[in-house]
Amino acid sequence: MKPYLARILVYPIKSLGPASLGRVRVLGGAGLAGDREYALLDARGRVLNTKRLRAALLSIRARYPEGPGRIEVRSTAGRLSCGIADSLEELGEYFGRALGERVLLGRDSALGYFDDMEATGPTVLGSASIASVAGWFGLAPAEVRRRFRANLEIAGLEPFEEDLLFGRPGQPRRFRIGDVEFLGTNPCARCIVPTLDSAGGPGDAALQPASFAELRRRHSRADSELGSYGHYYRLALNTLLAPNQGGKRLAVGDELTRLSD
Repeated sequence: MKPYLARILVYPIKSLGPASLGRVRVLGGAGLAGDREYALLDARGRVLNTKRLRAALLSIRARYPEGPGRIEVRSTAGRLSCGIADSLEELGEYFGRALGERVLLGRDSALGYFDDMEATGPTVLGSASIASVAGWFGLAPAEVRRRFRANLEIAGLEPFEEDLLFGRPGQPRRFRIGDVEFLGTNPCARCIVPTLDSAGGPGDAALQPASFAELRRRHSRADSELGSYGHYYRLALNTLLAPNQGGKRLAVGDELTRLSD
């Protein structure tokens, strides 16, 4: 069986929980429709993310049972269910009560709120790689998914085989999922978030950048270019959409095909 798209996750509000989709539309020049379209902003317009707020933000539980446009959220501020686009002020006030500071809900429908604005396509990670990292640190695969927050999960690959979808720095590799063509640009450098319990509990004493990097180095594939990127605290593939992909759709079950080495 060829590798195939097993899971699609978009994160309607940056740093909160994902919406799991069966199909998703691709935006022209950027990522997936509904992914990081909104972000929590402080009074100065700066993004409030998990790196800054840690447990306070991780303890907020968000669900999207009707799709990315509607949220059900639970926190110390109580429960709220509403459409996002029509409730920006109400949601800002709600998150302000939960986080103890003034919060605005920003929206960017064109590009979204991404950490790497040079690789704005969806992130890609193999199911086998998730299972391997879970085994290293005694975590459930679902917890690894929540910590590393990849958009597209590919089944049918060997552990870390997605590392073959990028080349040396500045030498992206082409691949296709279904009808959508991507450029694999680089392995995603990670921040402090993967070391944190996704439920807002104490940080993980085992999964730390140095220990993760050493295991990643030890288990890296000899046929990948992972070692060209300076350090090994990296997981998942950053991408760009190839030209003229806007409006196409990805669906669970779409096959992955490598187009260049």
